Amino acid sequence: MNSQIVVQNICFIRADPDSALYFYCAAAPCIKVTHDNQPAVQLQIFRNSREPATVYYATLSLQTLLSSSPEAARAAADASPDIPRDAILLPLQAISCSATLDIPGFISGQTSKTALNDQQNCYLLARLSEQTDIALLAKLMETPEATPVAVSYKIDYLQQLPPASFELEASWDKVYEFLQESFGFSLLVFSVDIEKTSSRLISEKVVTIKVRETDPDGHIAQAGAELTQILLSEFFTPVFADVPAQTQPRAGFYLQRVSVKDIEQRRLSGKLTETTVVQRSLYPQALFGELVKGTDYQPGRVISQSDLQDDFFASRKVQISLLTPELDSNVQLVMARLRYGENIQQFTFRNGDVQPKHFKAPSILDPKTGKMLWPVGYDFTVYFNQPFGGVNSVSSGDLYTELDDIYLDLDSVYARYDFLIATASQFDWNWYQSVLVTLRCRHMLLPASVVSKSFQITAGSPPVHYPVTLPNPDLYLFEVIKDYSSAVNSPHIAAEMNEPTSQTVSLFSSLYHQRVLMLSATLDWQEVGEVIVSASYAWSATDSNATLQQVFKFTESDAAAQCFSADQPDPARLSVDLDVWFIYQPGQGKDKPEHIQTTTVQDSIDIANLN
Repeated sequence: MNSQIVVQNICFIRADPDSALYFYCAAAPCIKVTHDNQPAVQLQIFRNSREPATVYYATLSLQTLLSSSPEAARAAADASPDIPRDAILLPLQAISCSATLDIPGFISGQTSKTALNDQQNCYLLARLSEQTDIALLAKLMETPEATPVAVSYKIDYLQQLPPASFELEASWDKVYEFLQESFGFSLLVFSVDIEKTSSRLISEKVVTIKVRETDPDGHIAQAGAELTQILLSEFFTPVFADVPAQTQPRAGFYLQRVSVKDIEQRRLSGKLTETTVVQRSLYPQALFGELVKGTDYQPGRVISQSDLQDDFFASRKVQISLLTPELDSNVQLVMARLRYGENIQQFTFRNGDVQPKHFKAPSILDPKTGKMLWPVGYDFTVYFNQPFGGVNSVSSGDLYTELDDIYLDLDSVYARYDFLIATASQFDWNWYQSVLVTLRCRHMLLPASVVSKSFQITAGSPPVHYPVTLPNPDLYLFEVIKDYSSAVNSPHIAAEMNEPTSQTVSLFSSLYHQRVLMLSATLDWQEVGEVIVSASYAWSATDSNATLQQVFKFTESDAAAQCFSADQPDPARLSVDLDVWFIYQPGQGKDKPEHIQTTTVQDSIDIANLN
């Protein structure tokens, strides 16, 4: 299901077909700018002052973000005929996000995890060591439109799919083997190629479609679109690359080298016959000219050259900074550890102490080449307050840099979720008196680690917003338990439903197919004063006591037809039993029955025909 709408550089994603809730996100990255509109991009070239012709290395740094404000989202939504005017707009909450810096012909793509907040802040760095490459890139950057630098984001999020009547069935290892044979690992492919491959996977029975009631051929197009989304999310990396006969790099994808055993089988073989939540991905991308468009880009400021003395290489120096200048109020402490050979140093950041820290250690030389070793390993841990349960911590895992600056992206290791619980627009509160909704966030690697909270939803309840902060958000599965309590005089089954969920929890009153019987009473109200009808429906073939019942009353002032709508789990069970009591006007109905019992399999009945 393709539910993405792009308007004025903002991408909107509908939460589900029966909801007016839309998530929004920037459709393309942009460069971060300073207060005087200077772009946050720098090419620093370092030379040895004693040998001016020798370039030691150069670093290219960019600070990019996906910026989409509520005001811009509302303006874009109002300009789209496909989005209703009363739509609720919320920023898209990612479960994981990464950004790739591509300089085709100079370096291969370098990918970094990025923030999960609504700004998707990211600091990208690359190191160049070839003198000819450095000189050429410096020349190209004097004209942004000619600069072959590109940034590709990959944002993973959860989306709720509407019910469908098919199921995809396959084995990941066979799918992955098919992709390797079709593409290999070095071929640039485009989305249309992946769409064609999805069709081949289905037509050649590598992926099969299973259905219950209809011909599988009728679902090929829908299954192909679903399979394309799965392949993009799980197996491909977005890139920009040189294409022959093209004037500039073109956006496409490379097949990743992945461990098939680490991929969840359920995402491919999940049944779509009922509400399903799947992983989806967005790929906002931009070339350098688009990134800096509208900024005060001045090559003289952006491109700099520095002369270095030999003592520069006597020690390895790294500056550690926070990517965002202030700590969130939830964060108590950030601890960063840097490792260079046997030298390990620890640095801390806390509110009131967020200034950059400096790591310095004697240089280590490669014993074979005599050249300085640049890689510095590091990791950081964030200690933060949970909404309940005290303090939690999360670590970035092992990282490394060959550059002189480290920017700690704290938002890349935890995320704030804002769950929305709301009833569908046509929810019938005459059927249920309340719904107990329990949200559960389960850690995939630690099944016993569950965050949960319950909410009682009634007819007068406003939509519920439930914020929660979680570490390693891409490792969590979200599920919801909906416990429906039937209303008095309601022919509906009390039910408990357990299903996966995205951040939008929609409540529907139609949980089953309905056995509908229209009751009318075109009686002579001069003779009959009131009619009471009890409709009973035995919905279970195995439990004789499983009966749904509703009582109706007809009078002269309230003689309109009424609808008996009962849950019908078994479509073959049609019989509805009726008990009818006639209350006559004084002195009337002497020869007429006061009580009648009957059974019907029809869809409508007039009580007058029984009298």
